[in-house]
Amino acid sequence: MTDKLRLLLYNDGSDVSNQALALGKHIAQAAAHAVDILLIAATGDQERVSSQQIEETAGELRASGISVTVYQRAGFTGRRLLEQTEAKDYDLIVVGSRGRRGLTRLLAGSRACAILGSATTSVLVVKGRDLRQISNILICTAAGPASAKTVRFAAQLAHALEASVTLLHVMSQVALEHKAQGSDLEAEAEQLMERQAREGRHLEDMLRVLHEESVEAQALVRHGLVVDEILAEAKDGDFDMIVTGAHTTPDLPGLLSSDLSQQIMLAANRPILIVHQA
Repeated sequence: MTDKLRLLLYNDGSDVSNQALALGKHIAQAAAHAVDILLIAATGDQERVSSQQIEETAGELRASGISVTVYQRAGFTGRRLLEQTEAKDYDLIVVGSRGRRGLTRLLAGSRACAILGSATTSVLVVKGRDLRQISNILICTAAGPASAKTVRFAAQLAHALEASVTLLHVMSQVALEHKAQGSDLEAEAEQLMERQAREGRHLEDMLRVLHEESVEAQALVRHGLVVDEILAEAKDGDFDMIVTGAHTTPDLPGLLSSDLSQQIMLAANRPILIVHQA
């Protein structure tokens, strides 16, 4: 990466947060210059186990030349996590999730808005099977200008991790341009790019962004409901991580422009990186 990242790794002593700590270490070794680890354990036993794992992780990161600071906090998990994210300018926060219930317990209500909706911080929610590295990334892109930051951040991370990349666009079921051909709604990526359709031009632009970051990728189009198709592709392609932007699609009408990134995050059974757009 051109600029190394500052990461915050959160641990509460649970199995899923230990899983997130391990994956966060892998990412940090490839892409970070500084790492903060925040421990908020609910019990003494969790604190003892986590402290040992955190010290081992910190030692490995320091041996890789990465600056590491460990914070131990008591009190309400959400509040302490939020305070830490506001204290420093992090590029990426890594947290674990047991699934929908676990995630909503960790990042409920205003905490979700403050962290996942942050204008300055991207969040990696680690869930699903236990992964210790990221080798295969699915980048989801919408046909709008905000996607460029999502793709560039993901490309830099993919380059650092030496991961393969697939660029996915789910075609809207309604035409977003008056001049769009009805056949575009069923076309494949190559056809859309050849026709210079709106979505085809967008895919070419995003492939160019990836190329600028020394990442070669294949473009893929699926047709149907956005969340369903992204989850289906993630499963079919056995991707290690899904990447999406923390934004709605401005061209879609109100009922269609709900927070798709949050829906994907809640439903996915694998790590999902939500890139914020400021």
